[in-house]
Amino acid sequence: MRRAILAVFAAIGLLLTVPGTASAHSTDDWVETEVHPQDNGFGYVGYSTSHVSGVYQYTNMWRTNNYVALSSYVSDTSTDGHCATTQIRYEIHDNGNWVGHWHYRTMPVYDCSTGSAGGGGVFDGYFYSTYKVRNVSARACHANSSGAIVECESTWHGPI
Repeated sequence: MRRAILAVFAAIGLLLTVPGTASAHSTDDWVETEVHPQDNGFGYVGYSTSHVSGVYQYTNMWRTNNYVALSSYVSDTSTDGHCATTQIRYEIHDNGNWVGHWHYRTMPVYDCSTGSAGGGGVFDGYFYSTYKVRNVSARACHANSSGAIVECESTWHGPI
């Protein structure tokens, strides 16, 4: 009986914790800091950028030993009723192997005030991977006023 009750609670917990598209700061894959990656010995790798349907995204990446640091700038450039955000995808190294599937996260940066691609947008700190990461790509997305993704462009930009 006790095992049956524990199994029910475990199943309920699993259902409650299965994420949709989690934010980069709401998972154990990433940790946010204000410390610039070069101050932690990370070398600059490059960037991803796109400007699609009123969303401008610019994501920078630094790396050391396959650990990655990201920063993201996003700007809502259209009065279409949507906000702007960035989604990333990547593969992690866990238990001695590359996992063989994508992880998707929403960068916790979104903008709802219409501006231009080069100004008026939002930048929020640096995000460091807690696992080794490869094949990071980014894309522009429409978001609601809470920053949750509504829809994204079909093209991924990267790997960075």
